[in-house]
Amino acid sequence: MKDGQVEKQRILFVSGTEGDTRRYRCFHHQEQLALQNVPADFRESADPQLLVDVLDYDLFVLHRVPYSPLIGVVIDLAHLRGKPVIFETDDLVFAPELHEQIGYVDTLSPEDARRFRQNLERQAETFQHCDCVLTTTEFLAEEATRRGKPAYVHRNAPSDEMIRISEQAFANRQRQTRKADENRPLVVAYFSGTGSHNRDFGVIAEPLTWMLETYSQVWLHISGHLELGPEFAPFHSRIKRAPYVDWRELPYLIARTDVNLAPLELDNPFCRAKSENKFVEAALVGVPTIASRIDAYEFIIESGGNGFLASTVGEWKDALQTLLDDSTERWRLGAAARRTVYAQYTPEQQAPHLAKTLQEIAERYSAPAASSESVLWELADGMQKYAAWMEGQAQSQEAKLASLRQVLDRYEARLVLREEVIECEREIVRRKNEVIAKKDEV
Repeated sequence: MKDGQVEKQRILFVSGTEGDTRRYRCFHHQEQLALQNVPADFRESADPQLLVDVLDYDLFVLHRVPYSPLIGVVIDLAHLRGKPVIFETDDLVFAPELHEQIGYVDTLSPEDARRFRQNLERQAETFQHCDCVLTTTEFLAEEATRRGKPAYVHRNAPSDEMIRISEQAFANRQRQTRKADENRPLVVAYFSGTGSHNRDFGVIAEPLTWMLETYSQVWLHISGHLELGPEFAPFHSRIKRAPYVDWRELPYLIARTDVNLAPLELDNPFCRAKSENKFVEAALVGVPTIASRIDAYEFIIESGGNGFLASTVGEWKDALQTLLDDSTERWRLGAAARRTVYAQYTPEQQAPHLAKTLQEIAERYSAPAASSESVLWELADGMQKYAAWMEGQAQSQEAKLASLRQVLDRYEARLVLREEVIECEREIVRRKNEVIAKKDEV
């Protein structure tokens, strides 16, 4: 290995999900590897192009990919060629038995919850077929190891574009907030993202109602899909709601606040697995964070130094009081948090570690390749099986469409019948009115 580069390795990221997790764990990784001159490409997990790619790449990173016949062929062929396959995740998705502890499940219908559980089970199956795990926190790495997979940690980090946007938002914050009237309302914010964070918000419901009762000049900002309990009703005039926003808009929104909140359930393994993203995103624009005392936040936050950690109602109240009473302390902690991120989390600082980690994985899990004939025969057999599966899927979909057409036909027939009934009722009324009219004439 030279200068931390993955020598002669072509890396393919394959993702089975969308959203911020893909951005952080695939696209940001690609950016970091590019800084090390390491070629890395990207594919969707359902893309048949993978059957070609499996012959061209040297390291396969499967980001939260559910198992499927296609993925099974890719993993088998990669291993036949002696190439390592990595399961990549920033969440505890390889433990489907714990699915009821995921707050997101609370937002789903019973049928959607069943599908979600099946998706977790298929991700756990992919996990079992991979050589090792690349993840975001020590807690997740330990959980993977307990389930028999060696694990490596590479923390979530912002992209260069995120940093540039955040610098603009920070500059706006510096100009506007420093000049603002000291009597202006202070804004304490929780950026929830989705309704899956309702349980997490419950951790700080009591401290926040205390805050709103105690500090009449404080506003509470809530972003994303979050349900507020009735205890917040008396303060509705000081609660600002905002929809979930694109990540490019988020820095400007955070920069307009004074305190960032990052609560998580302390006794929930899915919450313990979370990364420190909320701290990093707020720190980039100089906003201090109060976070639950979980593994990832303990890794990055020195309580009282560059933020606050809290595990009890009293600690949440104390941290809020400190930051709301003292503007100098808010600016000091925000500036310290920003220095922390610039010292540890930029792409330039993260890139050598990622390249070194992937090089270590490549060296440890590469194996002698089977003969070219064996690989081609396996590919032909895999493609045949995959084609048969796809045909079965198409037939299944056609059967579902046929069933749907029958339902629509029956519905249309009922509509026609209903129209006929209505017309008959109208005719009866018309004739009844004629009879009444004739009686009136007599």
